[in-house]
Amino acid sequence: MKKLLLFTGLFLIILAVLATPVLARNMIILIFPIENTGNKEYSWISAGMTETIISDLGKISKISVISNEDRKRILDETKFSMSGLVEEDAKLKIGKLVGANVLLTGSYFVIVNKIRINARLVNVETGKIENTVKLDGALDNILELQDKVVLALIADTAKMALPTMASFNIPESEKQRITEKPKPNLDAFELYSRGLETQAKEPHVALVYFDKALDLEPNYTNALISAGLVAALTEKIEDIAYLEKAEKIYRDRNETGSPDYALLVTKMGYVYDIRRQRDLALECYIKAKATRDRLGLQNTTEYANLMGHIGAAYYKKDQPDLALEYYLKEKSIGDGLSMQQTVDYSMLMMNIGNMYNSKAELDRAMEYYLRSQAIKDSLGLQNTDGYAMLMNGIGNVYSRKNQIGQALEYYQKSQAIKDSLGLQKTDGYAILMNGIGNVYFGKNQLDRALEYYQKSQTIKDSFGLQNTDGYAMLMNGIGNVYDSKGQLDRAMEYYQKSQAIKDNLGLQKTEGYAILMNGIGNIYNRKDQSDRALEYYLKSQSIRDALGLQNIASYADLMGNIGTVYSTQSQPDRALEYYLKDKAIEDSLGLQNTAGYAILMMNIGNVYNKRSQPERALEYYLKSQAINDGLSLQRTAGYAALIGNIGTVYSNQGQFDRALEQYMKSQSIREQLGLQNTAGYATVQYCLAVLYEKQGNREMAGKYYRLSYDTFGKAGYSGESRNNALKHSERLGY
Repeated sequence: MKKLLLFTGLFLIILAVLATPVLARNMIILIFPIENTGNKEYSWISAGMTETIISDLGKISKISVISNEDRKRILDETKFSMSGLVEEDAKLKIGKLVGANVLLTGSYFVIVNKIRINARLVNVETGKIENTVKLDGALDNILELQDKVVLALIADTAKMALPTMASFNIPESEKQRITEKPKPNLDAFELYSRGLETQAKEPHVALVYFDKALDLEPNYTNALISAGLVAALTEKIEDIAYLEKAEKIYRDRNETGSPDYALLVTKMGYVYDIRRQRDLALECYIKAKATRDRLGLQNTTEYANLMGHIGAAYYKKDQPDLALEYYLKEKSIGDGLSMQQTVDYSMLMMNIGNMYNSKAELDRAMEYYLRSQAIKDSLGLQNTDGYAMLMNGIGNVYSRKNQIGQALEYYQKSQAIKDSLGLQKTDGYAILMNGIGNVYFGKNQLDRALEYYQKSQTIKDSFGLQNTDGYAMLMNGIGNVYDSKGQLDRAMEYYQKSQAIKDNLGLQKTEGYAILMNGIGNIYNRKDQSDRALEYYLKSQSIRDALGLQNIASYADLMGNIGTVYSTQSQPDRALEYYLKDKAIEDSLGLQNTAGYAILMMNIGNVYNKRSQPERALEYYLKSQAINDGLSLQRTAGYAALIGNIGTVYSNQGQFDRALEQYMKSQSIREQLGLQNTAGYATVQYCLAVLYEKQGNREMAGKYYRLSYDTFGKAGYSGESRNNALKHSERLGY
């Protein structure tokens, strides 16, 4: 079964207890890239044509299409087991591994603006060619030719004698979905295709191509979807904006009842999952389910996969009973479709073992691990990363049973496979622990996150992997946890460990190093050591400039950080200069409705506040508040800071009651978030002290100056603000 969403953490699927009747299978088709056999100048056509054919076939209710991503994943997983096979035999084997009953292969060549396309359908079980198509036409008509290829290939599906597939006819309404779908102009299609061609190796370049295609065709939904997915995988915060625009187009076209729409909202769920926005991910998956339910598409591989996504979302929300319900639905459908001898089904068995392992039901875990092993052995997948992951799981069971010898045996089997595959820096279990730590960090469960990071660290130490980039990333992750907990010295300790490893590996000119420099700069900034902060921010900028990474969201963030330093140093003009650079980038990327943009508006407001322009300051603060409110971010540290700043404007304007209201609201949010021992909380206390002194309440003013001083100390903050708090508290007798 194809899997839209791949997890580096535990794969969690539950086995149905009851036997499931075999369902009449749809055509399950695996599409290989349409190969260019002519001039390399036209290599871009392959990616665009292949994706178009996949999209067209996905519009037919009786056909399940294995995605291009899943084909690549299986091919990568099994590439060593394919060695020695001729190309056609390898394709048939891959088809069997993914559970397909039909392959679509083809080629094309271009001569003097003419294109010839050859395509064929192949029976996976027998290798027999079931249908062939050869079409000639003008290159300018390639979009129409692609549709004709699809319709010609599937015109006689009712005559295909496949024992594993129910015969069917394609209704005219579904053919019309293919022929009458909106088509881009050829230039936009070429840019989109070039983006697809480059996205695996150069995702940043691919995103540029997708954006250029969208400049020509703003409503090009395929380009929007691809841009959103690439942006998500490159951790750009504009990712969901692309997909939201695509969804709006579907709604405007009244096409929310189509398989294409169901696939789109599933991908939106995938992006939200990457963002760790679990509720929004689940909302999208449920919406996709409702669409497929209305279309009667429950007995399909796509529906089974969707059940798995919903189950995983519920598991991450710590709702195991609901997770189990949906995993059982996925398992039931997979059994009915006779998918038991596939790569994904073997992964399914391993996932079940992982679930029982996490529940400390170790004997049940071992039972399912051994089922997974039996399938992988029968498929000849012993020399794959998936098999190495399985060995890790079995080793973990033995370890938890305190059978250390057997545990080591299986860990060493896993390590041997990874060594043979050149994967020494991607130890599965270490990545697993790190991944789980990342999930908890994303959920703001910092202690749990730290627990899993330390598990990952222990494994990496046991394998002697301390001097790898993966270990450096782990140190960075632990530093992030301590930073979020307000333990700035501990955070710096781990950031510096990460830096030492990266320096030793010669990775100073990488984006990862630039990110680390930014993190260290943030610590110095929060410690009110603005000169050191600026030093590290400028190092980060230098690396990004050398890599040509100026027009991305993280570069915009860096400009904002530099602006904040200048603001702290009472250089409002320089601060505004960098904030406006930040704004220009974010505007060009369409990021105006994001949390980062809200922070930027607040920072610009801060500059105007320091320039004694309270009306302009309040204008930007209110813009920031509107964005935050729209994104439901009222319970965040950033929102607390914003409300405090609005309070300061009111305080400076002599509106003391309104100022007090805002300060108390800011303080309440921080308390709800457990941030009482942070510099931000100390700042609110300081502002309250100033306000009380303006009102002539010296006792309350002195009390809050002293509280502010103490809180700055707990936060590890020793800058000017803390000194001022002490000076004023002593002046007022505290």
